[in-house]
Parts: sequence; structure tokens; C-alpha cells
Amino acid sequence: MMFTLSLTLASNLLLAPPTEEEIKTKIDAAMTFFREKGDDFSLEDPEFHAVLDAQLEGVDPSECDMATVQAMRMLWEYTPNGKPVWVDRVKALARGDAWLDAALMLVGMDEVDAALEIGSMHGFAEIPDDRLGEVISVLAQLEDTQLEMMKYELPLLIDRLPSDGPGLYDWMEYPKLLVKAGVDSKTRKAAHGKLVAAIEVVAGAAEGREKRMMDSALKVLKGAAGRGELIGFDAPKVEILWNSMGQEWCCFGCMKGNVVVVDFWATWCGPCVGSFPQVKELVEYYKGYNVTVLGLTSPQGAVNFRDGRGQVKCANNEEEFAQMAEYVKAMDITWPIAFAKEDVFNPDFGVRGIPHVAIIGADGKTAHNNLDPRDPMAEKVKKINGLLKKAGLPHPAAYEG
Repeated sequence: MMFTLSLTLASNLLLAPPTEEEIKTKIDAAMTFFREKGDDFSLEDPEFHAVLDAQLEGVDPSECDMATVQAMRMLWEYTPNGKPVWVDRVKALARGDAWLDAALMLVGMDEVDAALEIGSMHGFAEIPDDRLGEVISVLAQLEDTQLEMMKYELPLLIDRLPSDGPGLYDWMEYPKLLVKAGVDSKTRKAAHGKLVAAIEVVAGAAEGREKRMMDSALKVLKGAAGRGELIGFDAPKVEILWNSMGQEWCCFGCMKGNVVVVDFWATWCGPCVGSFPQVKELVEYYKGYNVTVLGLTSPQGAVNFRDGRGQVKCANNEEEFAQMAEYVKAMDITWPIAFAKEDVFNPDFGVRGIPHVAIIGADGKTAHNNLDPRDPMAEKVKKINGLLKKAGLPHPAAYEG
């Protein structure tokens, strides 16, 4: 009897949710593996999966609340053995008070249908006002067809605008969301005007970091992306001042007939330069096809070399163009680099960080935005091939690497 009781107690202790300290130790073990692998690390590595599985051993998902599930996400999301059980736990938690957190997490794991089903059982009325911005940002990433059912509800949210700066900043994707849901132009413009007016009020009284944040938000909202008039519309006008190939390009219109992959970048941006191998791979893949990969920047006053030259300051644009030509040679850049008159943080494309990629179709309309040059090759090829097919242009085979 005592032996059986001891086993039961031991089993219960084993299956008890891990403490914050235990979770930290488990995550540290996974991060140690990541650091030791260095450039050879891959999320698909069976060894990595084994490390994750070892950290999950003895943890019963059914005993974990949403906070614990969220804290352990990096351990279970990337292991094919453990993930299904944990996803089921998220769906189970959606039947309780944690439904909103569960729905948002499911969207992030491409379980969109399950998330939408959860949301439809509650509706916007049950979403707290201080979390509406978070929900709007997530919904704006969905496909148009997934948003059509919300066409008449979404415009009503404008009456629940927050009055604080950070809260309003979270509503930046609202105009884009209304476009994707098929809301009529008049309603969209009215909502956009209310959002801009609310931010202007806060910006007028703000100081320091909040003032800069609000001014930046206004700049973006008044651009094409901020108005929700980027995807499916003619590409915003950009004045090209110089390009490394000596092409007679003055704007995107000069490239019409080609799919144009626009990579917003700068020489001082480490992640931008770090993505060069992926950009070069894409360029090679589409060699001979109607695809132009364009590295677009703006005058920065200096060019940052990765060799002994370091940062070379430039007194004017002509000096910077000349230094960029040297940079292109030094970095073995095989795609055209161009300077635009407009800032690299182009508000029309909603560029708030670089690298930032937009894809313009052969018809001159912006088809994709907010991408990253380091996105999986298969995803980039699927998007570009789709645009080539739409234009009746030849395209390579789907990427299978």
C-alpha cells in the first residue's frame, strides 16, 4: 500500500507543471545546442529535435496553463514529436478564459481555421479594448478570403480607438485590414481619417520617445501602405538617382514587364548584409527570366565597407555613388543596387525596419510586401512564379532544395 502511494506521489511530482526556473533551465539547454552548432544549426536537425524532446520529457501538457504553454513554446513548437500534443493543449485551453491567447497562438502556427472558429464563438465584443490592436495586427496578415466574413464588423471597431500613444500604434494595420476584408472605399477613408486624427492629437501633446513614435506612425499612415492602398495598387512612385548596372532607370515604371523584387537595405545594416547569400541564390535561380532583384537604398552620407576601409564618409551623393560602386565589387554583389531619392524607410511601402522586401508584379502593381530576404527560398519562389504565371511569362520549376 505504502509502495503504491509512493509511486503515485512520484508520478504526480513528475507530471506537475515546471516552475519558471525549471523552464529557464530547459530553454538554456536548447540555446546551448544552438550556440554550439553555430552556422550549422538547422531547425530541421534531428539532433535538435532530440534535445527538445529531452527537455519536454516528464512534462504533461494537460497540466499546464496558458502561461506555461507560452513560456515553453520554443521547446515544443519545433519538435515534430511533441508539437501535436501541445497544439491540442492550446485548443483545449481555448475552451476557457484563455481563448484569445489560444486563438492568437494558433494563428502564429498556421492553424488559422481553428483560430477563426474560436474567434467566431466569441466575437469582437468579447475582446478587451486594450488588446484590439494586437488582434488587428494578427488579422491583417490573413488572406483576403479569410477576412470577408468580417467585412461589416471591422469598420465598427473604429469607435473603440484607444487614446494613448502605444495603444494607437498597435492600430497601424487597421486601414490595410479594411482593404483586405473588402470594406468600401468611403468607409475606409472615414476610418483612416479618424485614426490619423486620434494620433495627431496624441502627437501634439507627446514628448520624447512617444512623440517620435507618433510622428513615425503618422508618416507611415499617410503613405500608400498606411492608407491600405499598396497591395493590388500601382507601385508607389520612387525616383531612382543611380544604379550600379548603368541602366536607364528613373522609377519602377522603367522595369514594367518584369517581376521586381525590391530589397530595401543599407550598408550599415548587419542583417541586410548577412542576407546577401540568400539574395544571390534568388538571383541565380531566376537568371534568364523576367525577374529583377533590386537592392534599393537611399543616400546615407557614408558607405560601410566590411574590409579595412571601414566606414567611408561621403560629402555628397556623387561621392557616395562612387563608393557604392566599389562596395558592389568588394562584396561580389551580382544584382543591381540603386539609390532612391526617397528614404530607405519608405513610408509608402510601410518600411519600419530593414531588410524589408516588396515584390512588384509585371503589371506594375505591388503584389507582396513586408517580406524578408531570409524567408524560405520555396516561399519566395512560389510568390514570384505565381506572378510570372499570371503575366503569362516563363518561370522555373518550383524550388525543392
